[in-house]
Amino acid sequence: MKAVVLVEPEIPENTGFIARLCENFGYELRIVNPEFNLEDARKTASKAQQKLEEAHIYNQIQESIKDLDYIVGTKPGKGSSLENFQARENTSIMIGRESSGLSNKELELCDSIVHIETDDYSSINQSHAAGILMNNFSKKSEKNGISQGQKQVLDEMIQNEVLKELVLDANPSQEKVNHLIGQLKQEE
Repeated sequence: MKAVVLVEPEIPENTGFIARLCENFGYELRIVNPEFNLEDARKTASKAQQKLEEAHIYNQIQESIKDLDYIVGTKPGKGSSLENFQARENTSIMIGRESSGLSNKELELCDSIVHIETDDYSSINQSHAAGILMNNFSKKSEKNGISQGQKQVLDEMIQNEVLKELVLDANPSQEKVNHLIGQLKQEE
């Protein structure tokens, strides 16, 4: 299952646009502590009214993500560049508040962090970022991402925390991780 998790959205129009995008790209919509009544988002949801009606509302982020396979958070200038990230079949997206994005604690709940390259101004409207990510992930998704077992092996084998973070943030395919693990074992 893949979902878009909106953390404390502040502008109903953006949430309506994101409901439409979820309908376009086959994502479930989950909303954590919206700062408005969802009725206010109906106008921009257009023909995605059912997606908005079916949106799951949560009080805690942890509850909203507990059953998701792989979660990518986004923040300007943080994590991997979107163009270098390999999405997987069930990659979910976490997007923060319009005013301040995701906090560092919220980013820690994500499996990977990506940023969208821009020219001069790095902050992108919430609904625009959602559209860019969903479109990108639908084009580049592979069936099998890095498994929990592979994460544990890499955690034990790679002592350099920066290198470990780079590998895990890039979300390499299982084949590439198996190759990396083989290379690391040869060096031991």
